[in-house]
Amino acid sequence: MRTLLYNGRILDPSQDLDLVGSVVIDDDQLDYVGPNLPEVDADEVYDCTGLWITPGLVDPHVHLREPGQEYKETIVTGTQAAAAGGYTTVCCMPNTNPPLDNPALVDFILDRAASPEAGGVFVAPVGALTRGMSEEQLTDLAALKKAGIVAASDEGRPIQSAAVMTRAMEFCVQLNLPVMAHCQDASLAAGGSMNDGAMSAMLGLKGIPRSAEEIVVMRNCILSLHTGCQVHVMRVSTWGAVELVRQAKYLGAPVTCDVAPHHFALTEEMVGDFDTNFKSDPPLRTQLDVDLILQALNDGTIDCISSDHSPHASHEVHAPFAEAPMGHAGLESTVGATLTYLYHTKVLTPLQTIEKLSTAPARILRLEAGTLRPGETPVAQVTILDPDLEWTFDVGRTFSKGKNSPFQGMAFKGKAVATFCGGEIYRDARFDDGRIRQVG
Repeated sequence: MRTLLYNGRILDPSQDLDLVGSVVIDDDQLDYVGPNLPEVDADEVYDCTGLWITPGLVDPHVHLREPGQEYKETIVTGTQAAAAGGYTTVCCMPNTNPPLDNPALVDFILDRAASPEAGGVFVAPVGALTRGMSEEQLTDLAALKKAGIVAASDEGRPIQSAAVMTRAMEFCVQLNLPVMAHCQDASLAAGGSMNDGAMSAMLGLKGIPRSAEEIVVMRNCILSLHTGCQVHVMRVSTWGAVELVRQAKYLGAPVTCDVAPHHFALTEEMVGDFDTNFKSDPPLRTQLDVDLILQALNDGTIDCISSDHSPHASHEVHAPFAEAPMGHAGLESTVGATLTYLYHTKVLTPLQTIEKLSTAPARILRLEAGTLRPGETPVAQVTILDPDLEWTFDVGRTFSKGKNSPFQGMAFKGKAVATFCGGEIYRDARFDDGRIRQVG
């Protein structure tokens, strides 16, 4: 099977490549990437005029909920949503039930992700740092890495003890394993449901202060500097957290970070109607935080973009604001939000946009992804984006079980319209009005 994608704008930050050309996929492998239309006898030919051809997108922060919370999401529905969102690799978090703290669960996740009914994308498991995520005893990180984890994390239950986190980082240094850190002081955040400030006071809701995030970001950056452990700070939300990461990088700490779309596109004012779709962890912050996050995306302090895909069941979301769970489903809205709020506003160039969505997270987590260089990925991983497609996000038309999203009903400009991962292809027929034409 040979597929030709021609006359598209090829964007590959791993090669600093930005040109109009063609891509050939032959027997699930990238065979050609270049400026000319090669003479090939292709089985399928797609005219990509006006579209971007990019490395398959990589999401470093996804909750697939399985095992234990299949009523919220499953590996099958989550990977289907990932393919629809343009992703060819997603990193699933360990706070499942039971937590991802032993090799048998890693095997289970990899087997489920490879099943015929799944979305055909790669799932990269992230293991728990402590057994049962209880902060008492470290997991067998060596065994977890051998089983296939790409990083270790305290996601969902941030480690409060600096001593425990130090030991975890020391082990991870020996294993050359990144730590993905959920940065929150539990004592300061306890009982909070939105950003602490004038808005929370007006609404009568207990707030989560920015210091709850910044104190632990600072601690983890210092520990990274002292131990030499690679630390990735997940979903920064405050300008102070961004500045702490910036200073840690300046001092030579191997620290990186990501941000989720709701933290660069939305503010705490959205909570005014007590809409639980706007409840997130960390919470939506202020316009000043958004402005400085945009600046940090532009200057490279923020390395990449994650969806922070956190699906919940409808009966959980339809509750009083203070009682509803935090987070929302984001796999199918992240590209639209990124292109709308970052590319079309000129915060990011096209190459910077793909760097944040693909090449950087692949590099940080040492994944065989994020590039269009033939032979560097197990199979072809290619995403086709229409940067100018205007559409409205509708949770009723998504693959994810989670229908909770702050972007429901919002107009976006830009969308993933096809995803190739080896022999699998997701093609968004709902928006195919001739932009991708199969002519062979």
